[in-house]
Amino acid sequence: MDSRPKAVESAEVLVVENIWGAAFDELAEHYSVSFDPELYKDPEALKKSLTGVRALVVRNKTEVDSEILRAATSLEIVARAGVGLDNIDLKAADQEGVVVVAAIGANARSVAEHALALAFALAREVPSLDASVRQGEWDRRLGIELANRTWGVVGLGATGRETSRLAKAIGMDVIGYDPFVSGDSKIIGIDEVVVDLKDLLARSDVVSLHIPLTEDTSKLVDGKFLASMRKDAFLINSSRGGLVDEDALFASLEDGTIRGAGLDVRAEEPPGPHPLNAHPKVVHSPHVAGLTEESQVRVTEMLADEIKLVLAGNPATKSVSAHKLPAK
Repeated sequence: MDSRPKAVESAEVLVVENIWGAAFDELAEHYSVSFDPELYKDPEALKKSLTGVRALVVRNKTEVDSEILRAATSLEIVARAGVGLDNIDLKAADQEGVVVVAAIGANARSVAEHALALAFALAREVPSLDASVRQGEWDRRLGIELANRTWGVVGLGATGRETSRLAKAIGMDVIGYDPFVSGDSKIIGIDEVVVDLKDLLARSDVVSLHIPLTEDTSKLVDGKFLASMRKDAFLINSSRGGLVDEDALFASLEDGTIRGAGLDVRAEEPPGPHPLNAHPKVVHSPHVAGLTEESQVRVTEMLADEIKLVLAGNPATKSVSAHKLPAK
């Protein structure tokens, strides 16, 4: 039986996307909780629903902008089910004295496994072989092994480090790059941290992205980036679609600049018409890298704990904003 509460008026905790778990059931024993997973689609209705709300729970679709934050006069905490923050105006949250927390690391294993799944699918051409067999064919073409090749990890946060550990476990050499990590850093699963992104691109058979989408990283993967990669390399993106210039990626796949791409995220979701959508050198998934049964338990437990801390007047431990306590 579904234990999730229905949308109610005068809730203290408002969940406006499809995120729920046993930890939220327990939270509902102490605070009034409203679950309205489609509310994010109507910003005006959302603003009207924020009266008295002390905690707002979102995924990546809710635009928590300055208007939303100003409308939520009782808001103390925004809890993000995930780690990407491009849908939350952190400066506005800081100005309004609202704590923003994220489920840092809670889905790192899930994202890392999915990154490897995309790489395996590309290396062994699993989607096209599956389609071939379903059409009655028996095409026993050669694939490639990933072991003894090099995996380059761009971004060494929780997901990047977990991806490194798994890539190392299957026998790959792993090099990492992060502008905020020094070259002499010792990280489990990483053989070498480089200080030059071009060095990583030139040496890697697989390049995976694990960085946030910001003004500085928007379309980081452009024609120049792709031209710096090995011609037999795969690009894996399970972070944010906006990191990739999709037209440049299409051109690079067409002319053989790189071998293939695994895309869990797109610049527009779901994507509109684009030649990448049906490209034979691309393996797609619909932004599900972080969505597993196990990760969602960890995410909801982490967010529920943070909400309880803040609403009880205690500092958040997973704050990604200027405030650990509300400053209203």
